[in-house]
Formats: sequence, structure tokens, C-alpha cells
Amino acid sequence: MARNYAGVLGLIAFITVMVRGFLDFGGIESTLQIACVALALFAATGWFIGGAAERIVDESVRERVNQELDKLQRELQTESDSSGKAAA
Repeated sequence: MARNYAGVLGLIAFITVMVRGFLDFGGIESTLQIACVALALFAATGWFIGGAAERIVDESVRERVNQELDKLQRELQTESDSSGKAAA
């Protein structure tokens, strides 16, 4: 997910700067330099945001699965206790 965010944000920044340079009739060299810097900065930002999002989703799913497993284990324990009492 981090790579996806980095790629998308970097590409958006690069294209935005290139279009702005084209519309303002800026020089190609300076526009490309600024676009490359913007690409690097936004890609780094996207990498951190995507990494954080991935960790949040993983933790949430892991917590949900653990809750469901605990619930299932309690139900199985209750069933085994009640069947053990009925047999006695």
C-alpha cells in the first residue's frame, strides 16, 4: 500500500508541476527540476502515509480476528462444559 500511495502522489505532483510550467510558459529545465523535487517530496509523503494506513488496517483486522476467535473459543468452552455436566 505504501508503494501505491508513493507512486500516485508522486505522479500527481509531477504532472501538476509540469502543467503549471506549461501554462505559465516556464522554461523546460527549471520546470523539470521543480517537478522532480515535487515528485520526490510527494512520493516520500505518500510512502509514509501508505505505510501508516497499512499498519492501521493490519492491526484492525488482526484485532477483529482475535475477537472472533476468542468468542468462538468461549462458545466451544461453554458447549463442552454443558455437555460434560449433562453426561454426569
